[in-house]
Amino acid sequence: KKHDIAGRIVSIDQVIDLLTCWGDGSTDNDTLETYIVVRRKGGGTKTNKKLFDKLHLRRPCEGALCLTGLTSRLLKHSVAIAKELQRARVCDLVEYEVRRREYVRSVVITNDVLLADRVVKEGGIVLSFRQLQQIF
Repeated sequence: KKHDIAGRIVSIDQVIDLLTCWGDGSTDNDTLETYIVVRRKGGGTKTNKKLFDKLHLRRPCEGALCLTGLTSRLLKHSVAIAKELQRARVCDLVEYEVRRREYVRSVVITNDVLLADRVVKEGGIVLSFRQLQQIF
């Protein structure tokens, strides 16, 4: 039933559930069937600015962030980011799209907002340099 949700917009609580359903402390890599694409869709306040800058979601409708479990360490980092977004209460400003992992053909590492946007539109996974540091 977990992959029935693929292609849909979900809440942050569902995102955390999806990311932690496999996070039983195991050290297995690439265990998730899905990944999450985070996009900014609204304005925000100055208190949100620092968080959005850190996640490279500076402007609405520009850029994307992928929460994925390619490695167990990256999965833990993705859960931490999801919980940080939950604490920030930015549910009206951000949308979370669930995508199937099996269709991914490329993973791109970049902090370039426009490149990240294009890669995600083509079905790839985008990781920031900060996320790259969490892979190993």
